[in-house]
Amino acid sequence: MLKKLLVSLLSTLLCISVVAETESQLNGNQNETDVKIDEKGDVFVAPLKYHITSDSTAEVIKDGSYKKLESVVIPSEIRIGGHVYSVTSIGDYAFGWCDRLTHIEIPSSVTSIGKESFSFCSGLTSIEIPSSVTSIGNKAFSFCSGLTSINVSNDNPYYSSDEGILYDKNKTVLICAPKGKKGEIKIPSGVTRIEGSAFRYCRYVKNIMISSNVTSIGEWAFSGCFSLTSVNIPSSLTSIGKCAFMWCTSLTSVEISFGLTSIRESVFNGCSSLTSISIPSSVISIGDGAFSDCKALTSINIPSSVTSIGKKAFYGCENLEIVIDNSKENVIVEENTFEDCKSVKFLK
Repeated sequence: MLKKLLVSLLSTLLCISVVAETESQLNGNQNETDVKIDEKGDVFVAPLKYHITSDSTAEVIKDGSYKKLESVVIPSEIRIGGHVYSVTSIGDYAFGWCDRLTHIEIPSSVTSIGKESFSFCSGLTSIEIPSSVTSIGNKAFSFCSGLTSINVSNDNPYYSSDEGILYDKNKTVLICAPKGKKGEIKIPSGVTRIEGSAFRYCRYVKNIMISSNVTSIGEWAFSGCFSLTSVNIPSSLTSIGKCAFMWCTSLTSVEISFGLTSIRESVFNGCSSLTSISIPSSVISIGDGAFSDCKALTSINIPSSVTSIGKKAFYGCENLEIVIDNSKENVIVEENTFEDCKSVKFLK
């Protein structure tokens, strides 16, 4: 049915000029424009391109012409040859790399925002999520360096926002912090999980207070927070994803509370200002590259609970003196684990 409809529309366009009506046109403000359909059946109704997803719905999709756009109002529906399609979704990567875009309006017809749909939109400073949105894809607002607030309608049943940060409705999951956030951030006490890449490249955040109820921090969660100087790791935390604090080049000290069992691969990789870190006796493994290139580290004590240390875990730590509270026979040490370290001592 859908394929026949698109073929019929294409045939019509070859013969006559078809008028597309956006939301403003339906209100009586005529702004006629030619409809263009490509070889895939996707439809361009200036200034946006759409994929017809059903007999009644359409999705905004990526198009090279968006690079010139500074402001976009997505219509709630488009009309092609007299047929009306409700605009219900913004596709994956739809507005990615639109660095001139400073303003966008999302209509209440939209229920889905795709993954990386606004990635690298450095000109965006704020975005409003309507009550209709039920799904927001992974990294939808990644690398939006000027974004300072993500605001969700109070009537949205799936998402919420607090001081411009995106959460699930009940504020138990911190999903995404806008990359232009500055200063200190205090995570609400109800939050139990910080999603992967949530604060990735929040380069102006200096201090983060993690609530005592947080049990997990996702992969890459705080990586690239170049101004971050301090962070607390509460005793409630049982899981930190790989690369979670990678390249936090201003971070000087970290205190990990008892409860964490594994320091994953590259968690503190490239934290070049880190001078001290405490590893509790609950930790049993240290992953590949966990502390590599932490050049300011001078000493570290590894408790007897640690039985596995991954490849290049302390690679490039040229000023580091390590004391391992265990015999060498009781610890699995991978290749190049201590390469460039000043000294390593196993205690029997």
